[in-house]
Amino acid sequence: MSATTIPLGLPRTVLRLHRVAAWLWIAFVVVTGALLLWLWGPGTAGLDITGHCNPATANGCTAKGATADAYHYVLTLTDTLVTLVPVAASVFAGGLLIGRELGRGTAQLAWTQSVTPVRWLAAKLALPAAFLVVGTTILMLLRRLVASEAPGLSDHRWYGSTQLYNVLGPTAVALSLLGLAIGAMVALLTRRTLPAATYSLIATAVVVGALDAVRDRLWPTVTATGDVNEGYQYFAGSLVSEGAMTASGARISDPLCVDDRACLTAHNVTGFYREGHPPSHFWPLQLVETTLVLALTAAATATAFWLLRRRTR
Repeated sequence: MSATTIPLGLPRTVLRLHRVAAWLWIAFVVVTGALLLWLWGPGTAGLDITGHCNPATANGCTAKGATADAYHYVLTLTDTLVTLVPVAASVFAGGLLIGRELGRGTAQLAWTQSVTPVRWLAAKLALPAAFLVVGTTILMLLRRLVASEAPGLSDHRWYGSTQLYNVLGPTAVALSLLGLAIGAMVALLTRRTLPAATYSLIATAVVVGALDAVRDRLWPTVTATGDVNEGYQYFAGSLVSEGAMTASGARISDPLCVDDRACLTAHNVTGFYREGHPPSHFWPLQLVETTLVLALTAAATATAFWLLRRRTR
């Protein structure tokens, strides 16, 4: 048997040891999926959408009706639950999946019974990763289904919030795997349950926050300009920056002259700009960020195996 082969008994053992966590995850996916199906069916059917839902118009339409309040509440709840999956996966991997067994010595016992450390860790990560990929993909697709029924509402505009962006595309799946990998890496560094769970939570939150911070730089932005008479042009999408422009084309902070021509002349302001990502940039941003997240996941996983080999050398 090769060093990379995982004996069939190992996944069964992992599943048996963590069956409570597996059932909790299945219940989470079922309940959250049911809420999303309600939003897609009865929730949307009960909405009374007024106005023209045009992404090029700010606040172009609103939703009222019998289910409007419940719709917004359940939508916010499901989005929050899905965005918490990476942190939950990290805490589980760091505290229960890896950290607890290292702290109790059960991992070392397994290594003496014809299971190599590498196979042990591979089995520990493979099964939860499969559960995460399947479950998170289902929830992401259901969330997109909900958005497709009322695409013009601000609740479904990906640039409306970071949380919304993170549940509408493949980054949702990639982030869950990143959380799992970070948890495993931290557990092999600390080798204790509580510290591993705590540091995994912090590390995952920091990495996800950093990804949110650099997202606007992952794809070239688009600029909308207007002269002093037109002022700022409405920008549909994720706004990155805005300000005034001089005659040379240089960008400066808005001096807030409003209609004061003398003030505009004194600051050499000839126009205004807004820079950002239009709605069409959703998929380029998603694909680039997903690739980046998967690369980070591979790096964290490789580091975890390196730490394991170093510990058992």
